[in-house]
Amino acid sequence: MSRELDSYLVGLPKADLHVHLEGALRPATLLELDRRNGGALGGLDEGLLADRFRFRDFRHFTDLYSICTDVFRGPNDFARAVAELAEDLAGQGVVYAEITCSAITHHRDRGIPFDELVDGLWAGAVAAERDTGVVVRFVLDHVRDLSEEDCFRTAEWCVRGRDRGVVALGLGGHEPGRPASLFAGAVRWAGERGVPFVPHAGEAAGAAAVSDALAFDPPRIGHGFRAAEDRELVGDLLARGTVLEICPTSNLRTGVVTGLAEHPARALRALGVPLVLGSDDPLLFGTTLLDEYRQAANGFGWGPDDLAAVARTSLTAALVHSDAPAEHRGKRSGTTVEKGILPPLK
Repeated sequence: MSRELDSYLVGLPKADLHVHLEGALRPATLLELDRRNGGALGGLDEGLLADRFRFRDFRHFTDLYSICTDVFRGPNDFARAVAELAEDLAGQGVVYAEITCSAITHHRDRGIPFDELVDGLWAGAVAAERDTGVVVRFVLDHVRDLSEEDCFRTAEWCVRGRDRGVVALGLGGHEPGRPASLFAGAVRWAGERGVPFVPHAGEAAGAAAVSDALAFDPPRIGHGFRAAEDRELVGDLLARGTVLEICPTSNLRTGVVTGLAEHPARALRALGVPLVLGSDDPLLFGTTLLDEYRQAANGFGWGPDDLAAVARTSLTAALVHSDAPAEHRGKRSGTTVEKGILPPLK
C-alpha cells in the first residue's frame, strides 16, 4: 500500500458499525479490571494476551470472549470502556460508532441492573462526543445460547434505552443451530415499537442463516458473506438494499475464511451488494477499523474509490437515533455522519 493511500484512509471519515464493547477493551484496561475483580487472567501481562487469545475454532473464540465480558462490574466500567474506545476510534478517522453490548449476559451472570448498565454506556457516549467528537450509539444484542424469554428482556431494554443511545436489537453468539427465527416473537415485538433488528448471520453458518435473518427485513446483517453461496439470496439482498458488515481479520482469526483472496466480500461487492467494514473485536483480533480498510486494500484489491464508497455506506447506514436529548447531540450529528462528507484523494 502506498503512503498516499494510507494517509487517505487515515483521514477518511468513516463509521464503525460492527464493534463489540467487551471485545474492544484496551489491553491495559482489561488487565486492570481483571486484577481488581480477581478474574481469570491472573498473572498475565499485555505481552501474553495475544498468546492467550489464539482460537482453535469459532466456539473457542466465544468461550474466550466471556473472559472479557466478566471484568465489567458497574456503570463506571462501561462508561470508561466506551470513552476509551471512542478515543481510539477518533484517531482512525471514525466520526460515528454503533457499539454492541451484551447487556443480558452482564445481567444474568453478575446481576448488573439494566438501568445502571445503560446509564454507564450513555455517560461514556456523552463523554466521548464531548472529548473526541465521535458520536456513539448502542446495539444491545441477544446471545443465541440463551432463551427467547431472555431475548424478550433484551428487546424490552432496547425500547427503554432509546433515550440513552440504544438504536437496535442485535443477535450474536455461536450461530450453528440457533437461527434468528428462534427469537421471532421478541424481534417482531421490538420492531413494532420502532427498534430495528441487526443480527449476526452467515458467518459460522451458511446462506440459509442469512435467508432466515433476512425474513425480519433488517437494515444490516453482521457478516452475512455466506449469502454468496446462493445467487437468489444475493438478488434478494440487492433488492432490499441490505447492508452487510464485513470484518476481514475476525473472519481469518476465527477460521471461517481461509484467506482474503477467497473472501466472498470481493464477489459480493462486484455484484453491487452494499458493504461496510467493521473491527468486530479489536482486542481479541489485534486489529483496528483502519487496519480493516488496509486489509481490504491489500487483500481484496479495493482501490481509493472502492474504499471511499464503503466509508460513505458506513455513514449512510448509521442508525442515529433522532430522539436522543438535544443537549447530548454534538455538532457532528446531522452533518458529517448523515451526509457522508468525504475528502478528495490528493
